Amino acid sequence: MFSLILLSALSLVALMVASDSPDAFNRLQTPLLLVNTVSFLVLFILVVVSGRKLVRDYKKSKLGAKLRLRMTLAFGGLAVVPAVVVFVFATNFMNKGIDVWFDAEVEQGLSNALTLGRTALDEQIQQGLFKTTNMALTLTGTDQLDKRLNELRNNSLALELLVLNNELQVIGASTKSLGNLGSRLPSKAEMNQAITKQSWASLDSSVEGEYLIRVLVPILGFSSNETPLYLHSLFSVDPNLSKMADSVEETYARYGRLTFLKIPLQYSYIFTLALVVMLALLLAIYGSIEFAERLVKPIESLEKSTRSVAAGEDAVQIPKAGEDEISLLVSSFMHAQKEAAWSDVARRMAHEINNPLTPIQLSAERIRNRYLSKLGKEDQAFLSSSTNTIIHQVEVLRDMVNAFGEFAKDPQLKFERFDFNQLLMESVDLFEEEKNVKYFTILLDEGITFVEGDVKRVRQILNNVFKNAIDATKDCS
Repeated sequence: MFSLILLSALSLVALMVASDSPDAFNRLQTPLLLVNTVSFLVLFILVVVSGRKLVRDYKKSKLGAKLRLRMTLAFGGLAVVPAVVVFVFATNFMNKGIDVWFDAEVEQGLSNALTLGRTALDEQIQQGLFKTTNMALTLTGTDQLDKRLNELRNNSLALELLVLNNELQVIGASTKSLGNLGSRLPSKAEMNQAITKQSWASLDSSVEGEYLIRVLVPILGFSSNETPLYLHSLFSVDPNLSKMADSVEETYARYGRLTFLKIPLQYSYIFTLALVVMLALLLAIYGSIEFAERLVKPIESLEKSTRSVAAGEDAVQIPKAGEDEISLLVSSFMHAQKEAAWSDVARRMAHEINNPLTPIQLSAERIRNRYLSKLGKEDQAFLSSSTNTIIHQVEVLRDMVNAFGEFAKDPQLKFERFDFNQLLMESVDLFEEEKNVKYFTILLDEGITFVEGDVKRVRQILNNVFKNAIDATKDCS
């Protein structure tokens, strides 16, 4: 798809560059337009297939189809309206611009310039004919003909003078350049025209690109019993006049070709512009469909996962759709839903665990109150320590259960001063009856034993430390 778009863009750029030259435009127009037409058809097929799928999903009320269709229509509408406006105004301006190129006044001006140039050249031809005719009248015989021709050539500024007979044989000659002597002899037809009309003149171009005037007239001064002779002259045209005449002639010919191509050129430009606009529209529509598809895809994944969970599937994973806001919103929603579910489970479990704690604590208090006065001092101390440990541990367990019920919320710390040595001994008493515990070695600091902290959290830490120590030394000898 990307290669197709890149190929179309390159061909359109090449077509735009070729439009600067009509000849290049006509030469490259067909293959480039063919490439763009193929791209247009492929893109059109893709848009039609995607559009049919979108309409089919909409008719089936598939989740996200309405949003995709609405976004496609919105983006397509935003692309169509400016494109149509640009196409209409661009077509209008282009037609007016082409009409200005072929304005009647421009054509008339070029025609006048061409006529003026031709008139100037005709004037040069007439001057050459006049000079040649006068020179022919001064020739009365063949005596010292070459010397006479040299004088006439120098006075008339001619490039070459030749005296010819009916067989185009050179009788006498005078030239400015010996290398070109006789290189431009008249033909038999030109000779016959000179005999019929008593003169012949022509405008030719040289190898250097300059114009040359050739004139052929009969020499009437010779006696009637002699063979008819003719004077052939060669004159150069002013170089500036030659260049200007060529420029006007070339411009007029080019303008004529452009005039012939006016209608095809208009249609070609309009078709190219329409093709560019249609490609842009199809790209915008196809892009809006793909964008809407990617935007709605996380929502569809969420809907499928929700149905799977409702059907009893626990191990449901939502694939990561991307890093955009919609994907993050879906991920946040799923995370919040999971947190809410676990929070509800935690509250229910905390409620169920918390129910038997109160009877345990009350039972320990009843045992202590009932049997404490009936025992000896040593047993009283043991019973009091044991029941206090039970009561304290129940309180710790209740705090843990309440914290679990809060789910992921740390319980607030309650700082107070307490006797750390006493708390340590209570924790030791809790584990000294363990069958795997042989003995505890306790070293207490008899100095400052009161510290400030959360008694319940410190008690929990000590219990964990002793429990871990006992578990770590079970298999030791």
